[in-house]
Amino acid sequence: ATSSGHLHPATTLTALGGLYLATRQTSALAALTSASGNILRYMDALAAFTTSNPTLPAANPVTTTFTSLRLENVGFTYPAGHHPALNDISLTVHAGQIIALVGENGSGKTTLAKLLAGLYRPTTGTIHLNSHPVHDPTQLRAVSAVLFQDFLRYKLTIADNITLGRPDHTHNPGKLDDAAHKAGADTFTTLLPDGYHTQLGSEYHSGTDLSGGQWQRLALARTLYRNAPLIVLDEPTAAMDPHAEAALSHTLRTLCKDRTVILISHRLSSIRHTDHIYVLDKGHIVEHGTHSELTAAHSTYTHLFHTQTPTHNEPGKHVPNNMPK
Repeated sequence: ATSSGHLHPATTLTALGGLYLATRQTSALAALTSASGNILRYMDALAAFTTSNPTLPAANPVTTTFTSLRLENVGFTYPAGHHPALNDISLTVHAGQIIALVGENGSGKTTLAKLLAGLYRPTTGTIHLNSHPVHDPTQLRAVSAVLFQDFLRYKLTIADNITLGRPDHTHNPGKLDDAAHKAGADTFTTLLPDGYHTQLGSEYHSGTDLSGGQWQRLALARTLYRNAPLIVLDEPTAAMDPHAEAALSHTLRTLCKDRTVILISHRLSSIRHTDHIYVLDKGHIVEHGTHSELTAAHSTYTHLFHTQTPTHNEPGKHVPNNMPK
């Protein structure tokens, strides 16, 4: 074939296939060499890290008492953010109060809650706990318990799910029962064959899965088991049915007796009886007051409230006789 200047089709295909494989292998080898080179650049840093014996600073003493929490001109910007998520936030929370944070999506409610609970450090401004500036977020985390709407579903037993609220303490059956009862988790736990020892998770052969509302009650029980003086509840009834939501909203003050609550909710009917309401918009507190004060002022809160309760008549608005009152 070579002497005639022509290649047989089978030979041609074989040569092309070999060339293709050789090209792929060469590319893979080049990529491996490049990756190895990138790794080698950090070998000195790895060696220094593994051989060093740094002296850690002494842990700051923390308190588990709570009398007040005050934010002064606090701002926060996410590391990759181009604009502040919160700006010039000033508010005060006193022991025993139920404070509500409301606003549209993206207004900064959850970010503010994470600052209050010590999960984020403020970019600007100062946070005071019991009238003392907070230099270490550990101080806030020591007095806080948090239930976010994207809570974790631990594929452990029901008892473990609840007692993870205080993983550093020995399990207390009395506290476990009390937390489950207050959160309404005992209503389904007692119906399961293994009770609190029920393994959760359909991945397990004998595992049991729960509904969204039941998981949320379990997460609430975990929050209550922590027995922290400051509780942050971010949409605590989002996965519950209307009856369970109404029951929890009416019993919230009793449920969290002697504790301070930061409540985030889009359902304004559940926060009308709170002690104080802060309305956020684009990272700013635009107004605050009680439900009565804010509705009387025909404020942003008033608009949001009437949007959710269209049958609620605005003060001074005439209602025709043929309209239900």
